[in-house]
Amino acid sequence: MGAHTDLLHHGHIGPPWRQFLAGTGIVILAGLGLYYAISSWHHGEISAGLMALGFFVGTALIYAFGYFRCLPDVLGGVAFDVGRNLRQRWSDFALLSTFIGLLIINAAYIRAIWQNFSYVELTRAVAFLVICSWILPASVVASEMYLGWTMPGVEIPRGRDWRARVRQGVRTWGNWMVKLVGSRRALAIGGVLALLSLILAVDAEIFGPNYTGYQIITGREAWPTVTGLDTPRLAVLLAGGYRTVYELGLLVAVFALGGAVLGRWGDTLRRNRILAVLAGTIALLEITNVAVCLGLQVCEVGKWALALWVPTWVIPVAIWLVRAPGNRGTWDHTRLAVMVFYLPIFLLGFAFLVVFAYFGAGFGAFIVGMLLVWWGLVQSGQEVTQKTGLE
Repeated sequence: MGAHTDLLHHGHIGPPWRQFLAGTGIVILAGLGLYYAISSWHHGEISAGLMALGFFVGTALIYAFGYFRCLPDVLGGVAFDVGRNLRQRWSDFALLSTFIGLLIINAAYIRAIWQNFSYVELTRAVAFLVICSWILPASVVASEMYLGWTMPGVEIPRGRDWRARVRQGVRTWGNWMVKLVGSRRALAIGGVLALLSLILAVDAEIFGPNYTGYQIITGREAWPTVTGLDTPRLAVLLAGGYRTVYELGLLVAVFALGGAVLGRWGDTLRRNRILAVLAGTIALLEITNVAVCLGLQVCEVGKWALALWVPTWVIPVAIWLVRAPGNRGTWDHTRLAVMVFYLPIFLLGFAFLVVFAYFGAGFGAFIVGMLLVWWGLVQSGQEVTQKTGLE
């Protein structure tokens, strides 16, 4: 009886090893950030030190806030805010974290534009910054919609303090853009953006010679994120793998366009779960690659990039797939734990994508395009499910 009462008031209490692993990882991230920042500052590299501090310590703070303050029950801990359900607490955490992240991203790149004003094409730089400031809130609102389809619950009003106003502002901005795009427009726009990478420069100046996506699929060039590896055999292996991933992404984009423009004849494509899984996997792989591999190179600590990147996207995806067939309570906690894990990676990914897309528009177009295709397919599948339920 006591255990049942505790469950009602505090939530599920699970094995403490999950919280121990999360806490250990947070401490390691914070320690690495301080080490690289102090080391860089000691050598007079102020900017590199600040970036390393933001990359590691900023990520650690978001994880600490998510796993130990807002959603401790997803790792088996005790929830502090028992008046709000899991979905509402995820929204509170994600919206506030995204707002703070956007402030930092915009401040950093406005400063960079100001310092390099003579060399920057202002229209293009501002356009990429605005796109980033749209995609991130829209992604959070999309996650709210996704959870709302499968985790119903009564919305409990929050107070009107500054945090509530900030969350509502971010939600309003992201929700407006999500509704403006819609499922079919997301498929059409995403498909077009991904295919445009065939003729737009995916790599220019910052990585090396200027080339397009077409040169990648013909085998004359490699995907830009694998061109700087010091190990020749590994570079060849990854170049081949990424070319295959890129070609697969273009194929998914073609099917997405078909689903968007064929009307009722495209329903089969729009509700296809395999296409949705492929689009999501490709988008996730690319964003984690930008966040970890390219981010660490910018922070001048790129020697550990590949070793960190692989588990960053492989392990959470594996956990997601393995735990999906479990009971409802376990599945809800698992997917929210994975979503908390990926939130700072999305923030980092788009923070670095702003500058990389400035030099290679096709690179950014493909990643944003696959994200839109992913969301369009997920939303289309839900629309079909709702329609079938009504009939």
